[in-house]
Amino acid sequence: MVKSFCLVASVIGGLFISTTIDAAEELGVETLALSQPQSLTLVLMPSSGKQREAYKRLIEQFSENYPDVAVGTLVYESEYYKKNIESILQSNDGEGDLFFWFGGERLRKLAEEDYLLDISSWWQKGEWSEKFSASSEQASQLNQAHFALPINYYQWGFYYRHSMIRHYPDTFTSWPQLLNTCQQLAKQGKHLVSIGTKDAWPVAGWFDYINLRLNGLVFHQQLLAGKISFTDPRVEQVFSFWQQAISAQCFIPSSDQLRWKQALPAMYRGKAASVLMGNFFVAAVPERVTNDLAFAAFPPLKAGQEYYEEAPIDVIVAHKQAERNVAAYQFLDFLVSSQALVALNQDLGKINPLLNAPASSDRFIKDGEQLLRNAKGVSQFFDRDSRREFASPAMAVMVDFLEQRIDAKQAMQQIEAIRSKVFDSAD
Repeated sequence: MVKSFCLVASVIGGLFISTTIDAAEELGVETLALSQPQSLTLVLMPSSGKQREAYKRLIEQFSENYPDVAVGTLVYESEYYKKNIESILQSNDGEGDLFFWFGGERLRKLAEEDYLLDISSWWQKGEWSEKFSASSEQASQLNQAHFALPINYYQWGFYYRHSMIRHYPDTFTSWPQLLNTCQQLAKQGKHLVSIGTKDAWPVAGWFDYINLRLNGLVFHQQLLAGKISFTDPRVEQVFSFWQQAISAQCFIPSSDQLRWKQALPAMYRGKAASVLMGNFFVAAVPERVTNDLAFAAFPPLKAGQEYYEEAPIDVIVAHKQAERNVAAYQFLDFLVSSQALVALNQDLGKINPLLNAPASSDRFIKDGEQLLRNAKGVSQFFDRDSRREFASPAMAVMVDFLEQRIDAKQAMQQIEAIRSKVFDSAD
């Protein structure tokens, strides 16, 4: 039986208690019982110790404002949580009230399948629509009904060791320059990009960005919605550019043997110069390396193109059992009406979705805000903009392509077969 290691934590009256349990994967997680009459349980999926500490501080702030509410948490390993969210919600059995999750298609699917509480009345009561941008609010809706509260969003791009590419300052200014740096580093036994694809999703960032740069946001969204064939010539062009990067030895070898965090030490040790990643990853980087990091947007691939960026949005959703739990509403309203999201996102390295939020002092958040201000539009990311039953096997094919077990034509044909099975059969 495969074991799943999950952290279980409880915060009661500002006291943070945690323990680790070795639970069967089928069960997922256990919880500490809360006997207080007014209680709230948050379900989290932190990807680093820094994120756990950030959530701890957030809960302590809430507890100071609402000392009569006993707050407990269930903390899942992030990859397990993402893969099993439906079963976690379905088998909740009174354990969780508010769940941290994603906007976009992943949110809409849970809402369509009736896993979530419609919190439109909470939005109206708290007048939250006046506090968020239209795009942030839209990412929390399905058919005009609200099923989530946005808490942050973040940019994707290249995070690179300045010391490693100081001799190649034009690396991220154009595609030819990027390929040239890959070739120059390869001669030294190094690589431009560290990537771990054992979890598959990091590879999709490459497909997304090449497609967004070449074909734009509307085509990208229609493609991920299953409305366009993956054998389309425009998709073929995406794989052609991607093959150029592979042939230039941009990537560390055997990426499928590493999870995304396991790929980071290659950058720490000077074996690779950069990662293409979301800003959340900075929380997992040692300070000595962070001090040497710089940020750059994905380079242009053709002249005169409009810039579209990846900017996934994170949200909090409510289980149906939370409908009569006033503490659930109080927690969400606390996030909107206090400075709590400011501090949380400063800790997480993410951008605050609230209108008129104070400027962040974090240099990477500043870079992200500037990048997204200049963007013509944004996508949510491959596995957030498409159905999971399509995205998961499609990303596995992309991993095979990156490792050159299959060529571009085979990758396109295999992904098209998945698209046809998932989308055409649903029509």
